[in-house]
Amino acid sequence: MILGASGQAGGALAVLLAPGLAPDLELVLVGRDPGRLAAARDRVDAAAGRAVAAVARHDLTDQDETRRAVAGARLVVVAASLPEQTGALARATLAAGADWFDLMLSSRRKLDALAALAPEIHARGCCFVTDGGFHPGLPAAMARWAATRLGRLRRADIHAGMRIDWRAERLADSTLAEAVEEFARCDLTARVGGRLRRLRLRDLPVIDFAPPIGRRACTPMPLDEMRALVAAMPGLETAGFYVGGFNPFTDGVAFPLLMALARIPALRRQTIALTRLVLARCAGAPPPHWLELRLIAEGEGGTAAMTVGGDDPYRMTAAPAVACLRRLLDGTLRRPGLIHQGMLVDPAVFFDDLAGLGLTVGRSGGAPA
Repeated sequence: MILGASGQAGGALAVLLAPGLAPDLELVLVGRDPGRLAAARDRVDAAAGRAVAAVARHDLTDQDETRRAVAGARLVVVAASLPEQTGALARATLAAGADWFDLMLSSRRKLDALAALAPEIHARGCCFVTDGGFHPGLPAAMARWAATRLGRLRRADIHAGMRIDWRAERLADSTLAEAVEEFARCDLTARVGGRLRRLRLRDLPVIDFAPPIGRRACTPMPLDEMRALVAAMPGLETAGFYVGGFNPFTDGVAFPLLMALARIPALRRQTIALTRLVLARCAGAPPPHWLELRLIAEGEGGTAAMTVGGDDPYRMTAAPAVACLRRLLDGTLRRPGLIHQGMLVDPAVFFDDLAGLGLTVGRSGGAPA
């Protein structure tokens, strides 16, 4: 069951997941707009080459309707921006005895709601995977791949560069609200030399990404999976996730303003509107488009590097999710408890799966442990 299947990310996920789906499984596409759901079903069935999808119209802001929506599900995939409904939705999923996978951003509201249910998730034998997609979702997995090549890691920094058309007019307010929550958490803090440091603007790393992105200054972005990574690798002294900028005005004026406004709850609605305006007017880019994550790792075995890239932000989000979901459905990865996608996937096969799903994956350095 894919909640938000008529949206951009949910629709891309459903289309990638449908081919090769086991004959005994059916995709149930859940949303609020009947017309968009019907169009999504047609795309999914065409991708699968057979009828594999059903549709169900539900308002997931209503708790009773949420319980009805997930009843009978084996796996609930949350591809809609629903941080405020996470607790109720997760409880309904548990009551149904289903597993969980979400594509929502790494917001505190979502993570706290899931963490509160962690003992019950484990006790019921359910598998709840959070922070799916590519940011969050890929950084910890990339670092764990480096550990398979270098042994004990000292450094694992991941930098993201983007040259894309945001098409802000197509983004839902709920998606922009998640982005505002991320702005509120950004404080230029990164783990460097074994401790958290607040970086000055002149200390921000500058990375040469593949064309057409080019050279970009990168700002640290907090991801919960990186905290989990550091906890799992005590020797990891320098580890962070950084996002490349757009242009001098957007980086130096617009985004700092949004970060400041995002910390004022009374101005949340105005901040969402301003974020839409900034993305529409200041953060777009003409073709060609490209997104890239770049890993720089150091450890006992020397150095290693990895790049993961693609020209479609929704495929970049959907492909890692589908690579993980396929392994959950066949039982390879499934285990009871709450865990981040980046900490669950098997790096030995995950990045090969991404390449098979249309992303560009480059690896160098080290040797298999």
